[in-house]
Amino acid sequence: MNIGIRIQELRKANHMTARTLAEKINISPSFISAIENDTTKLSLKTLTYICEALGVSLSDFFNPKLSPTDQKLITVIMSLPEQKKYELLQFLTGLEEK
Repeated sequence: MNIGIRIQELRKANHMTARTLAEKINISPSFISAIENDTTKLSLKTLTYICEALGVSLSDFFNPKLSPTDQKLITVIMSLPEQKKYELLQFLTGLEEK
């Protein structure tokens, strides 16, 4: 897995610029660019901050089966109140039956 590409995909799925991501975690936009272009290494601590800013857990970040869109859906669903999750499940189940 290419960590830089994964960060870039997730960042774009969150409609976030490199500058915005950098500001959220208090690093320079050029460092984000270097990470995404694999011209620098990053610490686990920095990766953890990036994941938090992108709304993804470290384990999901490294899950190759989850696309950036899948990850964004999970993040949005997890932030919903329980009643809204239930309503969404009913809606999706209805789509599945068609």
